[in-house]
Amino acid sequence: MRPGIIKAVHNHMKKNKDSYFLTGDLGFSVLEELQKEFPTRVINMGVAEQNMIGVASGLALSGKKVFVYSIVPFVTMRCYEQIRNDICYHNLDVMIIGLGGGLSYGVLSATHFALEDFAIMRPLPHMNIFSPSDEMEAVLGMEALLNRQGPVYVRVGKKSEPTVYEKPFSFTFGKANIYSESKRDNIVIFATGPILSEVVKAIPLLEKQGIMPTVVDVHTVKPIDAKLIERISAGKTLAVSVEEHYRIGGFGSAVAEVLSQVVGSPRLLIIGTDDRFIKELGNHDYLRETFGLSASGLTDQIVKAFKKE
Repeated sequence: MRPGIIKAVHNHMKKNKDSYFLTGDLGFSVLEELQKEFPTRVINMGVAEQNMIGVASGLALSGKKVFVYSIVPFVTMRCYEQIRNDICYHNLDVMIIGLGGGLSYGVLSATHFALEDFAIMRPLPHMNIFSPSDEMEAVLGMEALLNRQGPVYVRVGKKSEPTVYEKPFSFTFGKANIYSESKRDNIVIFATGPILSEVVKAIPLLEKQGIMPTVVDVHTVKPIDAKLIERISAGKTLAVSVEEHYRIGGFGSAVAEVLSQVVGSPRLLIIGTDDRFIKELGNHDYLRETFGLSASGLTDQIVKAFKKE
């Protein structure tokens, strides 16, 4: 999905001379065309993310639209105070593009894993969060977001994410998309980001167990689509949230906040990673399999929870 997002930014910068792109010494083989076409508006800020956010804020205060690009932990945690006090407090038009959501930087270990970002970005006033599942959705989302004002955090995979959507669909920022609706009304699965591809692969495995899930793609983590979550959860035996993030404070917590306000809502199974630093190394698929986030792992957890109902 990264190429689609960068292409959308490129097209926007062609049309809008008051737009700037800042990178934290990142983007080899990705940003060359941007740098070539806009040498004065694409700025490598070096490994100085706090300063990068400060510069982005200054540009935004002067009426510019600013894109900030780096690996998730470096562009969220390392400069969190500046995001909070400079961007969000002033409600500035800055898009933070975080690369490598979840466990996608598998061989680089805990320093590069992005498992806390929803938890720290969600509480920030004015901050919006977009978590696309594949390149098609990323492009559709960027088309919508480029017409919006204010802070937004875009959580991107690393590269070569599986295709979930073969063709464009009706996309509205802030409105979840029902990926598939079950004929049997017993379970709903809410997913966000590229992990949706594993959920889709789990559907036939669950059906073999007699579980017919409705699957909802919640691409907008904030503002979350509370109305759809409430409506589609009504009458279900079990609701499940799936994310590549710690179970504490993330997308599942956002779903729980919605369902906790609804009388008679189903029990919620939050699927994510455990409350510990992950020291295992390996490629993305290996880590998903290890931590129960592959299609088979998701199926096992859901079947076990469903049988308890």
